[in-house]
Amino acid sequence: MENQSNFRKITIKIAEKENFFDLNLCAKEFIDLIDNFKSKFLNQQYFILVAYYENILAAILVAEDKSKRIDSLEKILPSICLHLLYVNPNYRNSGIGKRLVNTFIMITKNRGYATVYVKLPNKYKKGISFFLNNEFLGLKFRQKGKKDNRIVLEIHLWEDFGIRDCQIIRLDSFALY
Repeated sequence: MENQSNFRKITIKIAEKENFFDLNLCAKEFIDLIDNFKSKFLNQQYFILVAYYENILAAILVAEDKSKRIDSLEKILPSICLHLLYVNPNYRNSGIGKRLVNTFIMITKNRGYATVYVKLPNKYKKGISFFLNNEFLGLKFRQKGKKDNRIVLEIHLWEDFGIRDCQIIRLDSFALY
């Protein structure tokens, strides 16, 4: 359980273009695994949250709008893929990762996304456990399936938050920025 003084030292905000160098310093080996990260980031194709512990970049979350996915009813579902959640080892077990995901889910819910999903390597037990064993804003990730040595976990925001009529979602709420 994170203590209240640590909670106050954490600041979460949306990353700007000028944060690219800092993101690379924080998690370069993991950012390099994301296809075309630099160009997509500079073209604002990713949604990125950063967490600072006091004034030190301690964690990042990288997501991408995947709203082109079609469900079984042939409707376009606004969905977003969480590509990366990285917490610097010096700041792990302090609640930063959970706060980043909570903030991310709150923002995506407010922007009208129906689904948040993450694909993790089958062998990444700590990451799978983190998403399956924690609640985020009262919601839990569920296993959707497996594909190419990866496990797919997702939260259905519309269903889990009780949104039944997509007419209440404004069309302009799909923009990431």
